[in-house]
Amino acid sequence: MKMRLEDATSYTAKCFNGEPASCSYACPFRLDLRTFMDRAARGKWSSAYKTLSNAVVFPSLVAALCPQPCRNHCQRTQIGDEALMIRDLESACIRFAKNKKPVKYAIPPKTKSVAVVGAGPAGLSFALNLSRKRYLVTVFEKTGGWGGALREHEKFPEFDQEFTLLFSAVETDFQFNREIKSLEELSGFDAVYIATGRGGETFGLKDTLDDKSMATGKPGVFMGGAVCDMPLMESIALGTQLSQSVEVFLETGKLTELDRDADRIKCERYLRHDGEEKKPVVVPGLPDGYTEGEAMSEASRCFQCDCDYCEKSCEMLKSFKKKPHRIAVEVFTDMQGSTLSSRTLTREAYSCNICGHCKSVCPEAVDIGALLQYSRAERLSAGKDIPAFHDYWLREMDYAVTKGAYASAAKEKTSAKYAEAKLAPAGFAEAKFAFFPGCQLGAYRPEHVVKSYEYLADKYDAGLVLTCCGAPAYWAGDMDRFQKNIDQILKQWNELGKPVFVFACATCETLFQAYMPEIKRISLYELMAKDDALQPVQGYENAAIFDPCNARDDPEMQTSVRKLAEKAGTDLTELPEKNRCCGYGGQIRLANPSLYEEITKNRSEASDKPYIVYCANCREVFASREKPVTHILDMVFGLEPLTGVQTLQEKRNNSLEVKRILMKKLSGEEFQPEPNPWDSLSLVVSDDVQKEMDHFLISAGDVKETVFAAESSGEKFVDEKSGTSLACLIKPVLTYWVQYRMLDPRTFEILSAYYHRMRFIEDDE
Repeated sequence: MKMRLEDATSYTAKCFNGEPASCSYACPFRLDLRTFMDRAARGKWSSAYKTLSNAVVFPSLVAALCPQPCRNHCQRTQIGDEALMIRDLESACIRFAKNKKPVKYAIPPKTKSVAVVGAGPAGLSFALNLSRKRYLVTVFEKTGGWGGALREHEKFPEFDQEFTLLFSAVETDFQFNREIKSLEELSGFDAVYIATGRGGETFGLKDTLDDKSMATGKPGVFMGGAVCDMPLMESIALGTQLSQSVEVFLETGKLTELDRDADRIKCERYLRHDGEEKKPVVVPGLPDGYTEGEAMSEASRCFQCDCDYCEKSCEMLKSFKKKPHRIAVEVFTDMQGSTLSSRTLTREAYSCNICGHCKSVCPEAVDIGALLQYSRAERLSAGKDIPAFHDYWLREMDYAVTKGAYASAAKEKTSAKYAEAKLAPAGFAEAKFAFFPGCQLGAYRPEHVVKSYEYLADKYDAGLVLTCCGAPAYWAGDMDRFQKNIDQILKQWNELGKPVFVFACATCETLFQAYMPEIKRISLYELMAKDDALQPVQGYENAAIFDPCNARDDPEMQTSVRKLAEKAGTDLTELPEKNRCCGYGGQIRLANPSLYEEITKNRSEASDKPYIVYCANCREVFASREKPVTHILDMVFGLEPLTGVQTLQEKRNNSLEVKRILMKKLSGEEFQPEPNPWDSLSLVVSDDVQKEMDHFLISAGDVKETVFAAESSGEKFVDEKSGTSLACLIKPVLTYWVQYRMLDPRTFEILSAYYHRMRFIEDDE
C-alpha cells in the first residue's frame, strides 16, 4: 500500500518542538512569550510591542489588568526561582516602544456587514478584528461612549487613548446612545454579535447559546463576553477567535467550533532545564516600573522553553539540523519522487543508529529512530533503498543463519540440579533453557560462547541455538528477510520444546521482545549474578560500565553486570549518560563515515576510565579506537582482554570454530563447512592493506574470490613492468577491485583492495 502522509507524521504527532511554551498555553491570548521575551531581552522594544499587540489586541489594557495566569506556569519556578514579571515587562515594552502606530491592512473591502451590540472590551475586540479585515462593522452602544464597565476604572483615560489609536487605523461605524431593544432592528446585517456586558440584554437567546461555536439559536447571531459570564481577558481573547469564526460563517455559512480551552492542559508541559542557574527576579527601580536595563535583565531570565532534548543530545539530529516534524514530512515526500535527487532524507534515513535515545529523552516518547526505520523499510519495498549501505552485514547474516547455524537440545537431563541449588530466578523453576548467544559474541571470541554454554549446560541443563537474531535485515529495512528469519527461529524454538532463551546480547533480546514475545527471555548475566559460587576476575581496578543502547529497558541486565563487576572487586564509575549507542547500531558506518567517526569518538571519550562492556559490538568499536576495554565475560571466565580488532575473516572463522566445538560436544558430529574453490588460496597482506580492507568491510574471502575469478578466466589487467595484476569482480550489489602480485600459483600478495557501486557492461563487438 502506498505511503500516506499520516503514516509518517503519526510518528512525530506528539512532538511539541516549536509549539508554544507552557506559559503561552496558560495565556488566554496564546501570546508568544518566547519571542516577546527574546526581543525584550535584546532591547528590541518596537518589535516586542508588535508581538504583544498582535496577540492581546489592547496591550495597555492587558498589561494593566491581566491576572497573569501565565506566571503560574513559568518554568523558572521549576528550579526554585520566582516567575518572570510578565505584566511589568509588558508595561515596560509599551513605554519603551518607539513605534506603536497601528498597521493599516491594504486589502479589498468586503460587502458583508456585521453588527456589534455593546462597546465594552469584548465588543471592541471583535469589532476591531473584523474591521481590520475590511468588513462593514457597526457598533451599537446605549451609552455615550465605549469601554463598558472599564469607564469607571482609574486608568480608563489610558485605555480610552489606546482604543482611539487602534480604531484610527480602521473604518468602524460607532452608534453611541443607540440602544438596541429588538434584534429585528438589525435584520439588515449578515451577522450580529451580542456583547452587552455582565447582566446585559440577551434578547432571550442565552439559553440557546452553543458554548463551542458561541452561536445562538438564531441563525447568524453570536454572543460572548461578560454577558456570558466570561472573565475580562477571556472576553477580549474571544473577540479575536470569534472574529475568525464569524468570517468563515460570512463566507461559507458554516459554523466553526472554537478551541478556547482545548490546549489548556498543555500549560502543564514542563521541561527539566538541566544545568540552568538560578537568577533572582529583577525588582523595578522606578515608581512607574522598570528602567530599560532592568527590563532587559528581567526578560533575559526567560528560559526560552522549547523541547529540543533529542536535537541537543543526538549527533545525527545535530548534523542534519532538521526538526522532527520536518523529518516526518520528508519521509513521506521522499517516497513520492522518482529520482534520487528528490530524496532529501536518503542520507539521514541511513545515518540513524536506531538506538532509542531520542525516545528515552523525549517527554512524549517520540521515536525518530522508529520513523527512520519505517522509512528504510518503505524504501526497500519500493526499490528506493541503497543496498550498498547494508550489503556486507546482510551477507554476514546469511552466513550466520546457514554455515554458522546450529541448534540442539541439552545433551543430558539434569533439570532438578538448578532448582535444588535455588539458582533459578522467580518464575523460571523447572523451566527448560536454551542459550542464544547471537552471531557476534562468538565471532569476537569463541571462548565466550563455549564457556557460557558449558556454564549453562552444567547449571541449567541448557540447549543451544546458534544463529542471527535478524538485526542486519531489520536495520536494512528488509522486513521480508527479517520475517523469514523470525519464522525459522520460532520453528527451532518449537522443536526444542519452547525453552526459555538465555541472551548474551541486548540487541537480540530487544528484537525478540518486540517480534517474538511468545519466547520467554532472560539474560545470561542475570543468571550468573545470582550464582554466589561464581567469582569473576578483576579486569581493571577502576572502570566505567558502558551499557549498550538496547539494554535501556532491561534494568535487570544492567544491574546484573554491575554485580558481576563488583564481585571482581572493580571500583565502578557511572558514565554521565547511560545507554548511548557506541556507533555500531543501525549500520551507519558506510552511509555516513564522518558521523560514525564522531559518535564513536564521543562514546570513547565519555570517561577517561577503561570500559567494561557486555556487547561484542561495543567492544569492537572501542578496541578499534584503542580504548582500554574488556567484556564482562572476560572477567567471569578469567580471560585476558583481547587487544585490537579481529579481521573480518577471523570473525567468520571464529563463528565456525564455535559451531565446530559445540556441535562436537552436543552431538558428537564433526563439522566441516562446504569449501569454496578459492579457499585454498593464500594471501600475503600487509598491515596497512589489512586496515584498508577492514575499513571498507572487504574480507579475505572477497579478495580470494576476486583473485580466483581473474586467474581462472584470465580476465584481468596486467602491468608487465611491475608484474602486478588488477582484477574486477562484479557482485549483485558491489564491484570489487583487487591489485595483486602472484608469488606462486596459489599464493598472492595483495597490494590494494576497494569497491564501488558502478556497473560495467561489456560490448560484444
